Amino acid sequence: MASYLDGLSGRDLRTLASITGGDADQLAEDLRLRPWAIHDILSDEDVFAGVMGRQAHPANVVSPYLLFAVMVHAAADELRTATFVNDWTGPQSRLPVFDVAPLQEFVEDPGRLFFLVRLLDSFAMPAPAPVPADPFDLNDMALWIDQALPSQRATLMCRLGDLSLFMSGVFPDHAGPRAMPATEAEQLGGTVDMTSDEILQLCDRGSLSPGLDALEHLGSRWYERAVDAGSAPPVVADVATRFRAARRVLNHLSDRFLHEIDFNWNEAA
Repeated sequence: MASYLDGLSGRDLRTLASITGGDADQLAEDLRLRPWAIHDILSDEDVFAGVMGRQAHPANVVSPYLLFAVMVHAAADELRTATFVNDWTGPQSRLPVFDVAPLQEFVEDPGRLFFLVRLLDSFAMPAPAPVPADPFDLNDMALWIDQALPSQRATLMCRLGDLSLFMSGVFPDHAGPRAMPATEAEQLGGTVDMTSDEILQLCDRGSLSPGLDALEHLGSRWYERAVDAGSAPPVVADVATRFRAARRVLNHLSDRFLHEIDFNWNEAA
């Protein structure tokens, strides 16, 4: 089973050790014996300040993976005590919404936080796609569903879910106001056998956030199909039932931290 330690580079461990006043090798050994301790480290205010508060670009301090881990835990800590969040209501427009319970429930599970860290990292340092499709284009990837091998199809379904969550969570100003064209909705909805009524719902121009609604419906279904294929970890099924909460957590994280940084890693840390 993957763990936080698997994604930390040697430089990450040295940075964490220098902030917490320890030794990198000893820290690595401690995390192997007590992997759950990473959550306390990532939630430490000194660690946040040490990674985010330096004058140097974060790429000169840590890997994207550790940076996202620090951001996710900082966002989770804020949400646990929040009485409202500024929800997306349109391009460059946010309004306070008091429905924070679903977000607080989402961030209480360490597995879901780890899922968000790996999701963000997978788009900062993308791995090769299982098929020759643009990994940032839902339509291009969806075209390969019927042609892919069964094992590839499951991976594609999961990646389509990832991209839906990434687009709606990190770039709501771009994805949110766009009503999905009927031909696109038919193509994408067909990959998960949506009914005609469900496909029409993807094109709902009466919604204030038609693009976010469509990505939530599709992303959740793609995750479910990946789980049905038996190749996705249990947390994918968990997130499939909480897709909107996951999207809103990422909206909060993006507005608070992510969009403040110019991401241009020339190489992995």
